[in-house]
Amino acid sequence: MSRARSEWWRTVAEQREWLTFGLAHAEMPFEVIVAALKDLERQFSREARTPAERLHLKRLTALTAVHEAFSHMRPWQDFGPWLRRIRRLGFPTLWNRFHVSTIYVQSLPSFREQAEDAFAMLADTERRVRRLPKHRHSRQQMLDGIEHARREAARYGIEAPGKRGR
Repeated sequence: MSRARSEWWRTVAEQREWLTFGLAHAEMPFEVIVAALKDLERQFSREARTPAERLHLKRLTALTAVHEAFSHMRPWQDFGPWLRRIRRLGFPTLWNRFHVSTIYVQSLPSFREQAEDAFAMLADTERRVRRLPKHRHSRQQMLDGIEHARREAARYGIEAPGKRGR
């Protein structure tokens, strides 16, 4: 990547960080946050040089929107479309897949009917994480996070299908 492109991506990251920080600090509603994220995505999409850059910008918006929906304890009508979008676009990294799958499971008290899908996504993520070399520090961090997500769901009486009554 050229120096100019790395600087551009640094600008994208800084702008996104300042935006989310400012909106969180101002305690803005979820709808306002999503609108601001979409505006920023459109702004940078015009400057993107390749379809891959535009795709990555869309992924970043979807990832942040899912996280914000979780943070604001939004119902499925807000969480679901963004989750479907990031799944359709694809996860940029295993760490992003881990983050989304764990917050999906931890969100289940708000939409219990999604438990089967949430735990299936978490199980898929766990399989991917277990394929990482054992010496990778992030492997154990993610496995611990997955277990934490399961414990949080269990606090509300939500367990993975097939795990009940054991």
